[in-house]
Amino acid sequence: MFKQSFLPHTLLLAGGILLTLAVLVASETGNIRLRESYTDVIRSQRLQTELAALNGELVNAEAGQRGFLLTGKESYLEPYYKALPRIAELMAQIRAGYANDPEGLKQFGDTSKLVNSKLNEMALTLVYGKRDLEVALDLIRTDYGKQTMDNARRGLDQLQAREAGAVSHRLEGAENDVQLSRYGIGLLTAINIILLMAVGFGQAKRLAMAEAVRTQLEEESVRLDRKVRARTRQLSALAGHLQRVTEDEKTRLARELHDELGAILTAIKLDLHWVRRKVQADQPVAAERLTRVMLHVDQGIQIKRRLIEDLRPTVLLNLGLRAAVTQLVEEVGARNNWSINVSVPEDLPALRDEAAIALYRIVQESLTNASKYSEARHVDVSLACQGELLTLTVRDDGKGLPPDFDAGSQAGHHGLLGMEQRVTALGGSMQIDSSPDAGVRIRIEVPLTASVLAPAEEPESPEPARA
Repeated sequence: MFKQSFLPHTLLLAGGILLTLAVLVASETGNIRLRESYTDVIRSQRLQTELAALNGELVNAEAGQRGFLLTGKESYLEPYYKALPRIAELMAQIRAGYANDPEGLKQFGDTSKLVNSKLNEMALTLVYGKRDLEVALDLIRTDYGKQTMDNARRGLDQLQAREAGAVSHRLEGAENDVQLSRYGIGLLTAINIILLMAVGFGQAKRLAMAEAVRTQLEEESVRLDRKVRARTRQLSALAGHLQRVTEDEKTRLARELHDELGAILTAIKLDLHWVRRKVQADQPVAAERLTRVMLHVDQGIQIKRRLIEDLRPTVLLNLGLRAAVTQLVEEVGARNNWSINVSVPEDLPALRDEAAIALYRIVQESLTNASKYSEARHVDVSLACQGELLTLTVRDDGKGLPPDFDAGSQAGHHGLLGMEQRVTALGGSMQIDSSPDAGVRIRIEVPLTASVLAPAEEPESPEPARA
């Protein structure tokens, strides 16, 4: 009797174990395929990114070429010379990415020829341009450059479309594998339920232990989450402190440069002037050499002044934020040939030094980014007070940011992160709006709290009348 009652349970347990092993094998096979699919997807997405970057570098190189041919200025060739090594690097990376894909490698080889044709065309026009601009411009008017650029873009677009299709196909296969894994998990769950019923009390005890472990893990997760939030606040406070320390150190260096180095250079210039006056009649050669030395001293004084302005703008300290922002925008606009519009109210409330320098640095960094990346022609900067809120807006009409741009996840974008940290330290918020070929708008909102506004000056109390 005991053997007959025990046999069904044994068979059930053995069958459940075999079924579980079969499901596990199938699930593991699906997981392997899933990992392979995700690896291929990552490779394809990386190739798409590199192909897009290659396309962008070609555009930068062509922009530098056209700028030089239109203006004849060597400075316009800087994007061209910067793009050439980057193009070679990207092509090497893409070729390595297609190492295990003969068909893709062949297609990229064809596209590489088109890219090289465009590079050769640009190099040829630059050679002619340095000799005779009109000959180079006549060569451009033949539309050969446009044809080679269109062919290169078409090839790159086809490769991107190929990788996009591959990603879609692999993701579809991965979704099927995930679905099969779900079915396997469901079957495995059913088998486990049957096994739990067979095992009985022992399995119930293990479930209770698993529940206790799960509760413990949840508590640990909550504790870790609180710890992470606290550490984030500490890091934010540390970043704000480091920015304040940096500005204080810049102020100290600027003061020492002005007080000590400035005094030394001025004294040297005065002494040289005195010596030149003494020897000018008897030793004209020495006097001429002293004149050259004085010119070098003047250059040193100008460099000293520029360093002081970069470290701590004297206009900001002496005339306030309104004058400093206006002068900064006008200087940067003149260097970049921008059409500018500056709007800063005359009744702007007085701000604490920390708030004023933070807003000044934000404007400075925004203009720096626009001059480096936007290819803008017009820039607007406005500073306004709306109730208890101070708003700063910097807008350009450049090419804008990529749709998938995220400063926090890309290397080399510490300027935007630094701006956001400065705004956070003031208790404000920063919003960046951009779309391709529609420019970038950076809007800063800072509440006019006691930590931002300068304290009101107390009126001097009248002296008591003397008898």
